[in-house]
Amino acid sequence: MAKGAVNDATRELMARWERVRETWRDAKADEFGREYLSGLGEDISRAVRVIDELERLISRVHADCE
Repeated sequence: MAKGAVNDATRELMARWERVRETWRDAKADEFGREYLSGLGEDISRAVRVIDELERLISRVHADCE
């Protein structure tokens, strides 16, 4: 659930960034890409793993409470 939303939002962000880069082609655009977007894929992968772990934990807690 949450994992899908994060992945969808990341795809949308990157698609929009590509559209922006068609017209924003200066050093500041390069800097922005390096500073904020270059490591985003790895960060998202880590976040998705944590989300999966939390969802499993929450499921176990719900099962234990029933």
